Amino acid sequence: MLGLLQVHGREPVVVTARRQQVVLALLLLNGNRVVPLAALLDALWGAAPPATARAQVQTCVSALRRALAQAGLGERIQARGSGYCLDLGPGELDLHVFEALVARGRAARRPEDARAAFREALALWRGEPLTGIDSGVVRAHQVRIAQRRVEVLEDCLDAELELGLHREVVGEISVLTEEHPLRERFVLQLMTALHRCGRRVEALAAYRAVRRRFVDELGLEPGAALRELHQDILAGSGEAPVAGRAVPRMLPARLPYFTGQERLLARLRRGLTDDGPGAAVVTVLTGRGGVGKSAVAAEAAHRAAPAFPDGVLYARLAEEDAADVLARFLHALGVPAAELPDELAGRAALYRSALAGRRVLTVLEDAGSLARVTPFVADARGCRLLVTTHARVASLPGVAVAELDVLDGAEGVELLSALVGEDRVTAELSDAVELVELCGGLPLAVTAAATHVAARPGRTLAQAVARLRAEDDRLGRLGAGVRAAVGRGLDELPAPARDLFARLALLPAGSWPGWSATALADLGPAEAADALEALVDARLVDVAGPRYRLPPLTRLLALELLAAHPLPARAAAARRLFGAWLHLADEARGVAAEGLPRTPVPAGDPHTWYDREYTGLLAAVHQAADAGEPGYCAELALAVADLAGERGWHADWRESAETALRAVVAAGDRRAEAALERSLGELAVRESRFADVAGRLTRALTAGEQAGGLSWDELVRQVLAGVDRARTATAAEPAPLAPASRVPEIGNRTAAPRIALGRNQFELAADRAQPEGGSRSTGRAGHRRLPRPRPISWRRESDYPEEA
Repeated sequence: MLGLLQVHGREPVVVTARRQQVVLALLLLNGNRVVPLAALLDALWGAAPPATARAQVQTCVSALRRALAQAGLGERIQARGSGYCLDLGPGELDLHVFEALVARGRAARRPEDARAAFREALALWRGEPLTGIDSGVVRAHQVRIAQRRVEVLEDCLDAELELGLHREVVGEISVLTEEHPLRERFVLQLMTALHRCGRRVEALAAYRAVRRRFVDELGLEPGAALRELHQDILAGSGEAPVAGRAVPRMLPARLPYFTGQERLLARLRRGLTDDGPGAAVVTVLTGRGGVGKSAVAAEAAHRAAPAFPDGVLYARLAEEDAADVLARFLHALGVPAAELPDELAGRAALYRSALAGRRVLTVLEDAGSLARVTPFVADARGCRLLVTTHARVASLPGVAVAELDVLDGAEGVELLSALVGEDRVTAELSDAVELVELCGGLPLAVTAAATHVAARPGRTLAQAVARLRAEDDRLGRLGAGVRAAVGRGLDELPAPARDLFARLALLPAGSWPGWSATALADLGPAEAADALEALVDARLVDVAGPRYRLPPLTRLLALELLAAHPLPARAAAARRLFGAWLHLADEARGVAAEGLPRTPVPAGDPHTWYDREYTGLLAAVHQAADAGEPGYCAELALAVADLAGERGWHADWRESAETALRAVVAAGDRRAEAALERSLGELAVRESRFADVAGRLTRALTAGEQAGGLSWDELVRQVLAGVDRARTATAAEPAPLAPASRVPEIGNRTAAPRIALGRNQFELAADRAQPEGGSRSTGRAGHRRLPRPRPISWRRESDYPEEA
């Protein structure tokens, strides 16, 4: 495409018909993307296609398919929906190879590497792009592609001037200034090359010529960079700075799909360009890995660049030593390599001197801490430093800190639309929202998922969502880049913090209190707190008020790491966590610890503890059941029964007890089964569900007998004690108020009038369970002599119309 349109397979493919040329050009320009039929019609005939237009396009496509197949290129053109798509592999299109080489050149850290990549890219050109194709739509692409070549030429010449090749390129630049008389960058490069060649008069003449052209044709003066270079040459500077040195523009290219963060960008631009008193010299953009710090910093720097006529410097500190970065910056600012000090302190001092009197913006990415950027902080009034880091940074005098968070739903959908197309997102909006949620709102993850969809025009967003729903492989499907960003900084942490991070996956999704980390870490309170804070500082754990949480994708990484831990260690950590819940529940109930081991952890006011932590305690019941810990599950459920029963939160009581009952029955723990059946029987009394009570108590007695530890007498006394507690709680005034979200069931409001009746029923049941003439016995021997109780006939609630 970078010249006359040519296709090569086993043999060249000759395409001479105009319509076939236009169709093939558009398909190539949109390689691996669907070109709608309407776009082809517009490119061929404009606003007035003939009646046979569709048939003619189909004929063109058929002819192109035959020609490509005969050349050994296979079935490349596919009909998809209402358009066509031409499948291209990596490196098959010279335009794609050109763009890849340009990207490599702009990412190069050494000018010789950049020059090699740029020259290899420019060597691909064979003339004007898509020469001879007669179509207005294609001509617009021709202009765009040709403009890219000019930009790459400018970048290449900057690199060559930086390497001191001014004599080799001065002739080429002279021709380019004649071809592009209004491009100031070429004129700047020409003046620099002429001056360094000792042709000072010609350099000044070049400035006068371009100034006259600008004033006569545009009514404007040349830009600041040209004017300053002109003054330097007039002043007789020993060596004029190279174009790349005079006005270095090291920023990476702007993202074509950048969306969102407009408020933050406006704030960053104001901070970078503010020259008022108290203005921050250093601006820090911080956030977790993958949140888009690099994209936001680059966009902010591009928007602020016009305020820095002396250039923009850029480096990634994670990839280079500070001394090497300073050497590059000094070289770009015109300092000869022979004058560079060897030590870091000397280079930093020379760097500050070079910035004196200039307005330069410096962008440093991936700084591990503010200490790493200290050598780059200059006291020059017009200079600013923009830093990105994943570390948490405190606001200090002269330092402005901006926190970058994940995308909300609307911003995520907007980014998705920019990447895969607004039409596709609009057609599957609910799937688009879910896709953003599955990515945790992390821009890097959304971009990875969108790229996967965009590269496969036949794939729907619903299919992409289904692909990511499985938690165990979501990170793998999003790619290694997302995984690395999510776990950024983990390897640098001490071993206790890394172990704690994996064990945090034992906690349910959502927020959790800090004492959970103490229980899981198996460390002292101080050491556990230090490990947790290390995770917070590394952005692996978020702080949510007084609580903590794992971001969604970070939790998936923790789950993967937890799976690699030995099973006994995982089970021990889970038991410590359940023991901590029991310890806190004991304090809230005011009872002494009994049964399974407790884990002492700090807590707040025990009287309000359940009101704050009921969700976590209920989750712990389910988690203990899933973890195969029926003993902890039962004790936790019985604690919920006491605490929820005091508040009339019967739904909590029922849910936890039924969950635990299923777990202990499956485990064959008859003693725990008896306790839970008795607890649910008491709940049935409180809710006036007398028809359910008999079955619960009969099952409780049966399980207790088999466990050898519960007599009918004891069971009755336990239930009667619960009835008395319910009667006392109901009679107390004023009644305790439940939080708005914890409204007791309607059945609770009618329980009080039936409590007395329920007590009578229990007493009657106890009497009927004794042998005739026998007396109640509480001893074990007496229990063995008791016959098995006969089924008790209980009346249904419908038998009590006066109480309905």
